[in-house]
Amino acid sequence: MRCAVYVRVSTDKEEQKDSLKYQQELFYNYIAEKGWDIYKFYIDVESGTTAKREELQKLIEDAQDKKFDIILAKELSRLARNGELSYKIKNLCENQGIHIITLDNAINTLTGNTHMFGLYAWMYEQESQNTSNRVKETLKTRAKSGLFKGSNPPYGYEVRDGKLYIRNDETPNIVRRIFKEYLEGNGRQSIARRL
Repeated sequence: MRCAVYVRVSTDKEEQKDSLKYQQELFYNYIAEKGWDIYKFYIDVESGTTAKREELQKLIEDAQDKKFDIILAKELSRLARNGELSYKIKNLCENQGIHIITLDNAINTLTGNTHMFGLYAWMYEQESQNTSNRVKETLKTRAKSGLFKGSNPPYGYEVRDGKLYIRNDETPNIVRRIFKEYLEGNGRQSIARRL
């Protein structure tokens, strides 16, 4: 059996890079135990809520061309975190005779274990929506409290106790100069050249 392995993490932070390596190792071991072949690893570093992931789109194209027999993922949420996309992938695989197996044993079309597919698709979509709502609420609360809600302060500022303050160095004067030159009619390129 030819296996397409889909691996995804949401960010490119260091701990996520370790997760990528760990996931790949899991699949190498799993495929070796089964005596199957690896067709290709498809790796995305992006949110699972969108279908506009480059490697996922390649996986879907290759599935349409039936270049492999099985899609392996750590869990369904790695493939998709919205119901519509989950079912699009499921229907494509059914039409092409391709199996889906998740290493968490939730989905395994090879053994007929698909009765919980809808529940998992719904659950991962809800989890994603709840996370999004929590993040939005936290950012709104920080903004109402006058706290900086970014990770890197704008040029010319620093963060102290969660709030933005003008830095005590030459950077605020550079910012003022940029604004002054822009208001005088200078374009970005000419300002950048003079800086």
